[in-house]
Amino acid sequence: MSTIDKKDEHAELLNALISRQSLLSTNRMQYIVYAAALATQNKKVLQTIQHLVGDITIINRKDIHHAVVRMAATNTYYMAMHHIDLTCNTTNAMQLAPLKELDVEDITSYYYACIAACLVNKGYSCLNNHILLLRSCNESDDSINMALRLAASVLTMCQSSFNTDYFLDNTLI
Repeated sequence: MSTIDKKDEHAELLNALISRQSLLSTNRMQYIVYAAALATQNKKVLQTIQHLVGDITIINRKDIHHAVVRMAATNTYYMAMHHIDLTCNTTNAMQLAPLKELDVEDITSYYYACIAACLVNKGYSCLNNHILLLRSCNESDDSINMALRLAASVLTMCQSSFNTDYFLDNTLI
């Protein structure tokens, strides 16, 4: 893992957080930060993440892709369902393939990617379910907390990038 140019304070903060943490394996940390960056749809931040934590295998990319895309569907749907009163069955309402059919390489890392995407999407009911799944995989609350901190740090990078591009540089839309 390399360091980033000093001009990007928030990338440095993420790098420091990554460097100081010992709770998550490199693979799990990569799933988290890539998933958060993908969920924000910020290309500049995604490139910074790749520079900070290195590239990942195509298999890992597919796992993260599944997590982020599935959370894009389920987070919005189930958050809406919590606020409206419909009398219908919502079990697998999005008709997603069962997880076992996706051939996910590392299920625990996949769940970490899911919580990162949930945090970005504000899909808090799904977030809680994935935290329960992580606990069922014997992940500690400290590790889960670190994952949330990493995802929040990526969100900070995205906000800073947007502010710099469209506000601080006086190029308002």
